[in-house]
Amino acid sequence: MVRTRATGSRHSHRTPPPHPSSSVPDALSIEMPIVPPATNHPRKPLLQNHPPVHRPAHEDNSNLYYLSSGDHPGLILVTPPLSDHNFQPWRRDFELSVGARNKTAFLKGTLPSPPEIDPLHNHWTRCNQMVMSWILHSVTSVIKSSIMFLDTAAEMWTELHSRFDQGNGPRIFEL
Repeated sequence: MVRTRATGSRHSHRTPPPHPSSSVPDALSIEMPIVPPATNHPRKPLLQNHPPVHRPAHEDNSNLYYLSSGDHPGLILVTPPLSDHNFQPWRRDFELSVGARNKTAFLKGTLPSPPEIDPLHNHWTRCNQMVMSWILHSVTSVIKSSIMFLDTAAEMWTELHSRFDQGNGPRIFEL
């Protein structure tokens, strides 16, 4: 390492200045920020003085009406599809996949449809239809034909539960 005169040079020559067209700054010319010592005072949140950002519901990824570019009607969320013999593992897998996409409320029916005059009605309809499509693409063709004309994802989910959920009876029998 070559020391400069400012740091007590050992050599009589100086380090040449960086090439003017170089985009990399000289290490000695970079100013390091001064970090204040830690205190016991509670810190203010960084965004405390900034107003909250209001985005439309369909653009806010924390909103129930948000759909990402990867969420499409042909998406197969779980494999193998629901059949007469795999409801419990299929249900768990499907609930995890739908929950990761923040759409459990459509599946369970806990988010009712807004009135048609409400601006969110179209967003609700779109998300409900997306979840319905995910259900239809995650069941066998025989099951699909029996639920495809129901009106909501929650109705489909309830129908699948009433038809296939046998509780723990089969599991207790195995034990």
